[in-house]
Amino acid sequence: MARSSELSRDLDRYLGAAASIVLAPLLNRHRALPDDPKTIGILQPTAIGDTLIASGCVVAIQNRFPNAKITIYHGPSNAAGVAMLPGNFDRVQTSFTNPLKAVPTLRRAKHDLIIDLTPWPNMTALCARLSAPVTIGFSPDVNPGRARVFDIAVPHKGTRHELENMAAMATHFGAETCPMTIKRTDFTAPDSVDSERLVLCHLSAGGSRAQDKSWPVEYWVQLVKTLIQHGYQVGFTGVKSDEDRVLEVMERAGVSAPDAVSLCGAVKLDALAELLANAPLLITVDTGVLHLAAAVDGRSIGLHGPTLPTRWGSRSENAIGLLSPHENAGYISYGFETAPGDPDQVMAALLPETVIDAALSALQDVQSAPAPQSTAV
Repeated sequence: MARSSELSRDLDRYLGAAASIVLAPLLNRHRALPDDPKTIGILQPTAIGDTLIASGCVVAIQNRFPNAKITIYHGPSNAAGVAMLPGNFDRVQTSFTNPLKAVPTLRRAKHDLIIDLTPWPNMTALCARLSAPVTIGFSPDVNPGRARVFDIAVPHKGTRHELENMAAMATHFGAETCPMTIKRTDFTAPDSVDSERLVLCHLSAGGSRAQDKSWPVEYWVQLVKTLIQHGYQVGFTGVKSDEDRVLEVMERAGVSAPDAVSLCGAVKLDALAELLANAPLLITVDTGVLHLAAAVDGRSIGLHGPTLPTRWGSRSENAIGLLSPHENAGYISYGFETAPGDPDQVMAALLPETVIDAALSALQDVQSAPAPQSTAV
């Protein structure tokens, strides 16, 4: 699963699949959705980006069953993302890599319905099946046997954007559209930040494929130097542990405050959403902050190599998705795939000149655009 080890992923894919084959005929009753469930469990233990993409589907569930008590079961890595989902629900942190603990947690809630929003793990599907009389979840291209576990199986296609997969799920709850919807708060920029000429850069991805998604440090150095030469201030976003890489880029570029500032670990996720909504531009590798910007229609450039923009990129009209021209680009669809060759070469093929040209062009367009209005909730 999203933040699990390679071993746990392999166990899920093989042992979990075998367990599904054995247990599904004994447990699956192919029941319809209940008309008026009293309690509903939603399983969403994956990454922040996945959680934000699923936000519209969560809203659809709440709108379909306004009187139900809803609990979202999440993991440690996406707790901040779950906190940004609108509506009234309980939150329970749960480890689905240990079903012996997860199933009792789910069963104690006595849910009438469990909705599994994860796209491929067998463990979440089995936990759902063992914990509620009615379940609905995805049947992905890479694991069609997962459909056996659910009463209602929703096709999940690796050939379409993840928002479209979530929209397919949301139709079962009466929703015609499934836009990302999140809560955000006002952001007061520190004195070190010049909001009008700020370009945000996010260097680091999360998860087991973080290195594959990384853009070379020397490319960031060239980009940062060029942006500052054109009069922009560079602000680096990320968690506190990302700061070492940020400081390396700043040192190698020979830049410091006020031309470049680190915001790593200094801005909470809901406040970062407001900053992204109003910043002239975000340049980022494919990670949660790209989806956060998409949720608020922020101006962004996504740097893609292992993933395709058409599968995981921002769908905002204010976004640009740049794909590496490498022949192996786009090899990740679900997250567990590995590169057919040297993964470092995929992102290295996306040259800094390409990104610089796109960034300067986008920033030139921003200069003539009206200032966005804050819609903080």
